[in-house]
Amino acid sequence: MKRTKKLSILCFRRWKRKPYAAFASLGKVVKIGVICVAYSLITMRAQPALAQSVPGIIAKDTLRELDEVSVTGERPPQFRSLMHVVAVITRSDIERAAVHNLPDLLRYVEGVDIRARSPQNVQADISLRGGTFDQTVILLNGVNITDPQTGHHSLNIPVNLENVERVEVLQGPGAWTFGAVAYSGAINIVTGLADASGATIGLSQGMHKYQNYNAAGTVALKKFRAAVSASKSKSDGFATNTDFDIDNIYAQLRYTLPNGAINGQFGYQDKDFGANNFYGPEYPTQYEHTRTFLSSLQYHLDKRRWGAAATVYHRQHQDRYELFHSNPAPWYAGANYHRTDVAGALVQFDYISKFGTTTAGMNFRYEHIYSNNLGEPLATPVAIKGEDASYTLEKTRNHLGGFLRHTLHRQKFHATLGLMGAGNNAFGFRLYAGGNIAYDITPHWQLDAAASNSYRLPTFTDLYYHAGQQRGSTGLKPEEAINGELALRYRHGYWSAAVLGFFRYGYQTISWVFKDDQMWHAENITNIATYGGNLHIACAPQQRFFKKAALHYAYLYADPDLEESVSYTIEQMSHQITGTLQHGIWRQLAATWQLAYRQRAGTYTPYNADTGTYAAAVSFAPFWLCDLKIYWDAAHYTVFVEATNLFDRQYFDFGNIPQPGRWLKAGITVKL
Repeated sequence: MKRTKKLSILCFRRWKRKPYAAFASLGKVVKIGVICVAYSLITMRAQPALAQSVPGIIAKDTLRELDEVSVTGERPPQFRSLMHVVAVITRSDIERAAVHNLPDLLRYVEGVDIRARSPQNVQADISLRGGTFDQTVILLNGVNITDPQTGHHSLNIPVNLENVERVEVLQGPGAWTFGAVAYSGAINIVTGLADASGATIGLSQGMHKYQNYNAAGTVALKKFRAAVSASKSKSDGFATNTDFDIDNIYAQLRYTLPNGAINGQFGYQDKDFGANNFYGPEYPTQYEHTRTFLSSLQYHLDKRRWGAAATVYHRQHQDRYELFHSNPAPWYAGANYHRTDVAGALVQFDYISKFGTTTAGMNFRYEHIYSNNLGEPLATPVAIKGEDASYTLEKTRNHLGGFLRHTLHRQKFHATLGLMGAGNNAFGFRLYAGGNIAYDITPHWQLDAAASNSYRLPTFTDLYYHAGQQRGSTGLKPEEAINGELALRYRHGYWSAAVLGFFRYGYQTISWVFKDDQMWHAENITNIATYGGNLHIACAPQQRFFKKAALHYAYLYADPDLEESVSYTIEQMSHQITGTLQHGIWRQLAATWQLAYRQRAGTYTPYNADTGTYAAAVSFAPFWLCDLKIYWDAAHYTVFVEATNLFDRQYFDFGNIPQPGRWLKAGITVKL
């Protein structure tokens, strides 16, 4: 009879801030019975919002089962120290979804509005809770990579879904400490480093000559880990001039120190795509080529009661946009060229005391653009490498900010309060504040409230764009908002639920307004009151035949002081329903269904390409979408077949830009 070795488990009933670094060498499962609230709220708040109902402090003589908490030698990054992470997309969700890119993945998150001009990560705008695509901060491992030229480019991220460990979605008041652009929320994409050395390769093909190839490898040593990945995706497109070709390279490293670590990342993306109708249906041969380079280096130090982190980063984005890729009109002056450079540094200090956790930080951010369309005249034109053209304009602006935040925990009561100062050489200095309060009604029910004010600086496009029917304005002021939220959350076993309401009052709101001169002008148009609510319920037993089911409903209403037909600011998603079902079929064969209903406010004017005329304005039509993925998940390989827009629905995210119908793909991923 074969004897099996019983796994030894150590159980500690109190976490006393001792340096239990020896855990890593025991080769045993360490079960934490009671964990200090100052640590548990930092780590557990990074789970889905419904995990927030787990009480931070457990009664003196009570031992409760908690969800898994990874105890590592790293202090969690700044993003995870906030208490209002609304949703987290986990690695398991990513692997099971019928998607191959970040925008398609985010479509099924409550309150997230993805408006694609073309699918498969070609170009998409992201907004949260009725904001615009310029009002959301995009972070990669906590580093702000938001594009200052325009939010159209913020999702040009050289990371494959195979690299992503989780995606954290922060909406409303919780995002205020991220400063400029975090007007309505933030998205943090977190990549992972495997615990063991290995490699994966994957390929998939599908309709419209779609092809995707990716490979990744990890080296894991005692103190050093490194991972690199590369991918290529391409297609002839689902319609004329919707072809694309995208290359990604991404590398990540970590060196562990006795009391901290050094983390680094580097990424490069090259993207060519046909832009049929993207910025006007009169020009069906539009074309765009973008390149993105990014890098960051972080050092963090972690002591018993305090920690410190320092980060430097850089992002460069290059864009060539052609109104006519072929057969240009006689009046066409040529392509628009832009190059934005963003560089920054930030430092943060944390101290844990009997009064809670105090965090202070400062950051500097440099933003610069070269262009032949945006900015102020250069004394001497700058030649564009590889092109027979030059940059003739530029603009620089600098940001300096600091913040102080304190988190307090007393039995069932938790509170976070903070103050932030932000200065800009073009727009002056401002103070902002925010906070939230949470109360554990029972071990499974939690009530929380949050409030803050936020702001957004105009993009370079808002300020300077001058072409066709568009006119930017250098007289724009930052837009600002007051945010509030109230939520009731429940979690018990594998059940979770939440209901919340929120409110945002925005003033000096920036939008493009169609005026009597038949031009679109960038203006601080109005004050807008936006309010809404979310309802969520989920069950995740992770059993063989029933793995997970979730249903979300989000409602939004915006009340602007202007007519709907003159601005796109109020084209929010009024009603949004998303549902997910993951279930087994037979042995390792399983399926994931994703369902979405969207009803958008606002109108658009249909364009008739045959006559070259516009019809009367019409409302956006509501629509249902369904995606399906069926996969065989073995130990060393996964085979899948999937269908997006399974029922071949016709729909618009933007007026006059049709989206693809049913798109079938199949592929395999092998773990070496």
